[in-house]
Amino acid sequence: MAQATTVTDAGPATGTERSLAEVLAEVVRVERVSVDSHFFEDLGADSMVMAQFCARVRKRPELPSVSMKDVYRHPTIRSLATALAGTTSTPAGAPAPAPAEVPVPAPVGTARYVLCGALQALFYLGYAYLAALIMIRGYVWVSAGAGVLDGYLRSATFGGAVFLGMCILPILAKWVLIGRWKPRQIPIWSLAYLRFWIVKTLVQANPVLFFLGSPLYLLYLRALGASIGRGVVILSRHVPVCTDLLTVGAGTVIRKDSFFTCYRAHAGLIQPGAVTLGKDVLVNESTVLDIGTSMGDGAQLGHASSLHTGQAVPAGERWHGSPAQPTEVDYRAAGPADCGAWRRATYSVLQLLRVLLLNLPLAFGGLVALF
Repeated sequence: MAQATTVTDAGPATGTERSLAEVLAEVVRVERVSVDSHFFEDLGADSMVMAQFCARVRKRPELPSVSMKDVYRHPTIRSLATALAGTTSTPAGAPAPAPAEVPVPAPVGTARYVLCGALQALFYLGYAYLAALIMIRGYVWVSAGAGVLDGYLRSATFGGAVFLGMCILPILAKWVLIGRWKPRQIPIWSLAYLRFWIVKTLVQANPVLFFLGSPLYLLYLRALGASIGRGVVILSRHVPVCTDLLTVGAGTVIRKDSFFTCYRAHAGLIQPGAVTLGKDVLVNESTVLDIGTSMGDGAQLGHASSLHTGQAVPAGERWHGSPAQPTEVDYRAAGPADCGAWRRATYSVLQLLRVLLLNLPLAFGGLVALF
């Protein structure tokens, strides 16, 4: 990396360039960097390294604030310093521009805070009591079986009933407590927030996560109100909460560790918002799609990238970074494979039978045998 930093070997011409170069040299751990060296191509930095650079620059009072968007638009010290000078220059003696206003959360009274916490605790206790009661009754019923075959059939029946109930409960809770999700403002510690929290807890803690990447998982999201096209593959364990605001076109692939929850917490508010993905979209690993974002048909988002509120990737374009910016990299390593409805149905049925006839009976039968 040290050799790459001397590609142009240009020295700083201004104090801002000198200071930015010093900070960057500390971050990439080299003696010095050229002001014309490209952050990513010449210095080998990535988004995490440049995020550290931005954070250190913000701690220097003599330097203007730098965002990741500035870094991607101006990927050298010289171009970055020139852009910052153009946006921060003020006439001599003019007052400094006022900082951007940050929304101040409305104060929350102690009574409302305590009440919400108490209701959350009651929900946990009630749910735990109901689960324990069902498990005890099930244990007594399964242990009363006569012989191995009867015990297996009882274990399979009881396990299947519990599994089905845990899958249906979040769907019922969502439609009873919320109805359809709409863009709105939900103050924290309010009764509306309590309903949101209950639904979020039930939706995200669900055994249907055993079926990630399967059409069964897509059926679960559709039952929660999401608009999911045919042939979609979702491999992320982060289940969307405000599902009515999620639209995913046919043939789209969302890879693991991606966040598209369709809500955000901001300034003491929970803000549900839409996430819209077109057909044949590719969302790579460890990405974040904030509310109010969209991707057109055939668009791609690189790994460890994010779309901030209001960003829209046009159809067919490839973006990466945080916030994402256009790139020429093709992240689709393999073309789509032909997978008909019969194959998807067979795969889903075999997955379901494995859980109902093997995993759950062994789990409950082993529990009975243990005690």
